[in-house]
Amino acid sequence: MVVRSSTSSFEYKSANAGVYKATEVLTVLDKKGKDMSDFRYTVDKFRELKSFTALLYDANGSFLKKFNMSDLLTTEYTDGHTLTDDSKHCYFSSDVPGYPFTIVYEYEVGYKNGILSFPPFVPQEGLHIAVQRASYSISIPEALKYKSKSVNLPQEPSFTVRKNIATLVWEVNGLKAIESENFMGDIENYIPLMFIRPITFVYDNTAGEITDWESMAKWENTLLQNRDILPDDVKAKLIDLVKNAKTDSEKVKILYDYLGETTRYLSVQLGIGGYQPFPALEVNKKGYGDCKALTNYLKAMLGVVGIQSYYTSIRYDEDKKALYSDFPGFNQMNHVILQVPLPGDTLWLECTNTRVPFGFIHNGIAGHDALAIVGEGGRLCRLPDYPDSLNVESYRSEITIKADGSASCVAKKTCKVKIYDDNVGFVYKKPAEQTDDVRKDIHVPNATVAKVTFTEDKSVLPSLRISFDWDASLYGTKTGSRLFIPVNPYRTEYGGIKKKNRVHDIHIVTGFKDVDSITINLPDGFDIESLPAPVVYSNAFGTLSSDVKVENKQLIVRQTVFVKSGQWPQSDYNELISLFDKIGAAYKSKVILRKKDV
Repeated sequence: MVVRSSTSSFEYKSANAGVYKATEVLTVLDKKGKDMSDFRYTVDKFRELKSFTALLYDANGSFLKKFNMSDLLTTEYTDGHTLTDDSKHCYFSSDVPGYPFTIVYEYEVGYKNGILSFPPFVPQEGLHIAVQRASYSISIPEALKYKSKSVNLPQEPSFTVRKNIATLVWEVNGLKAIESENFMGDIENYIPLMFIRPITFVYDNTAGEITDWESMAKWENTLLQNRDILPDDVKAKLIDLVKNAKTDSEKVKILYDYLGETTRYLSVQLGIGGYQPFPALEVNKKGYGDCKALTNYLKAMLGVVGIQSYYTSIRYDEDKKALYSDFPGFNQMNHVILQVPLPGDTLWLECTNTRVPFGFIHNGIAGHDALAIVGEGGRLCRLPDYPDSLNVESYRSEITIKADGSASCVAKKTCKVKIYDDNVGFVYKKPAEQTDDVRKDIHVPNATVAKVTFTEDKSVLPSLRISFDWDASLYGTKTGSRLFIPVNPYRTEYGGIKKKNRVHDIHIVTGFKDVDSITINLPDGFDIESLPAPVVYSNAFGTLSSDVKVENKQLIVRQTVFVKSGQWPQSDYNELISLFDKIGAAYKSKVILRKKDV
């Protein structure tokens, strides 16, 4: 898609009201760009879509049709975890005559009931979008204090003042489309962005002032006041629950489990409820709450038994870990957890999902910046992360090959720490779905899977062990008197890595270690004609070790791959390709067996 022109403006009328207007001219080049051109806008208690038109043109620029507000689809649909929400989703998608086509949107949004932030400037909203010209202007009282943050914008805004009204204008021109590459990192690393908000604000009849992260924490703290009150009978029950606990950690574990047993996650987003939790008493009575409410509830329960904890805002997003340290803002965080500092240890508890092992920091928040509400204020902190070497996936298998080339296998797959978190959904699937999942990991045609069982270790460093059997009518391929058998049926070469000139720097978010030990019992009547050569390779991105030995009538396969997390310049891309090429070659290597002459 090409953004031919995008012109938008925001007029700040008061602390409670403003007007946003936009005109966008979009040319969609092919079917893949169609979704990019659809109109989406969410309105709620604070924003109202006041007008909307869309003009559709064909490839020759001939006008086809005009659409109005009546053509918008609106829905208050929410996901299955949302109990109530005052937002409404507006959507428009037109039937198109073919490609390319052009659509022109013009719409106006009224801001009401308070303004936490002005609309951001996001001229290039994603990959594969080119921008010819985009501009954004903001009109505010000259005396109004504001804070802004620009990312990847080539120049500062122009600034003019007329009749005590300041106007700031940002403009970009000629932005080339950003192509997708493996290991790119978060999209915000590449697209131009500008965030801006007033320092003092009113929101749903609540006033605040935010100059830094500490003052933001102070405002959030005001939303927590008197919401941790529990009645005496509930307090007595909580104290009774932990009476036999020998340590504070045991007490926290008991109440964490109690939270999971007696509540469930449901989102409630009404007015300022997007930032303020339900009172602990309400959660106790109703048995549900969102991340804010459940966190506040556990915080209140821990307070009853004398354990200090801190309500902590964070971004739940595996790819985006850092907050802008110089721009405190609400749009950077979308989740709340609980920090529990104990002697010699700090717990970070996921109150919305107590299936997360106690003490384990799951993938969505590990290593992330967060804002902990401490005392009347707060502090930025960073959650711990796990060494790459702990994120292990391993296979241990014994494969028996018969003279006709068929095979049977007894196998076990183990997933640890972050790889456990990636695969923990397996535990909650139906047996048939579990069998299907296991089958997908076996890269042997016509394999059938049976006897799937699992054990889950929900310790601080959790793991999942899946045991299974499988059979195959032919293990490998036959050519005349030769049988070509794969040394590792669970791994494939690393596909999808483009071997062209790299444009962007390399971001590997999660490092990992694959450790496989496979014993292959060879069939009678065959000689080994060829074995893969041993491989030991290492570079800045990781290591590979692959060895295939013969012991008696068995092949002993040992393969270990370690890939590091981190960031590297694009000039190192050939090294990454080299490592992956060698890993792929080792994984797809084969042993050649030749039938003995009779």
